[in-house]
Amino acid sequence: KLWNQDGKELKTLTGHLAGVNAVAFSPDGQIIATASADNTVKLWNQDGKELKTLTGHRAGVNAVAFSPDGRTVATASADTTVKLWNLDGKELKTLDAHGDRIYALTFSSDGRTIATASADNTVKLWNRDGTFIKTLEGHNGAVLSVAFSPGDQTIATASADNTVKLWNQDGTLLATLDTHDSAVNAIAFSSNGNKLASASEDKTVIIWDVNLALPFDRILAYSCDWVQHYLQNNATLNPKERLLCEKIKKFNLSRGA
Repeated sequence: KLWNQDGKELKTLTGHLAGVNAVAFSPDGQIIATASADNTVKLWNQDGKELKTLTGHRAGVNAVAFSPDGRTVATASADTTVKLWNLDGKELKTLDAHGDRIYALTFSSDGRTIATASADNTVKLWNRDGTFIKTLEGHNGAVLSVAFSPGDQTIATASADNTVKLWNQDGTLLATLDTHDSAVNAIAFSSNGNKLASASEDKTVIIWDVNLALPFDRILAYSCDWVQHYLQNNATLNPKERLLCEKIKKFNLSRGA
């Protein structure tokens, strides 16, 4: 169903033959994608007209996402695959992604990376063209949700093991947030990336301060990785300023960090 901000129902989209598991708007707001247990994804306009049906998955489709440029639709299924499509409904690529059903997927904000979350307890990172990058391992239960922070510096994952984990893109585990008493079903970053919300089967939503959740030494080290190119190549910096991160690294080593 489509609703306005006053809670008025605008339209009901009908056409799937089984439950609808996920829905997403295109970045320009003109196309709606729906993912269903009937093994299909449908594309609709805002008037409720069905534009395309994407067929090819062999089991229910649990997640759907548009790339930030709106040109690609990614779908994730219980058949353990991810498929990439164009808006004409043409299948561009199939990723034999995981060893068990896939619950969630998302694009990074720059559109270059896709993250997929699975019942095999892992998250995997992929290039936009479908080439494999990295596996994030550490959860002891199915991973139910995954999100990039604005700017893509941090990846958050939520799991049936009752935890949320924060990672950087090279696969380094930054922090484990373990306050929930039951499976964590969904996570979302605030628009500035400073807050993270996690929703759980324990009937609570927790709002986390990301900066407080990350150990300070890791924040420093991660920040240095982020600005390393700037420090090395900015002509306006003096030699002492270029060595800022070297001093931080020595400080962390002296503390056993």
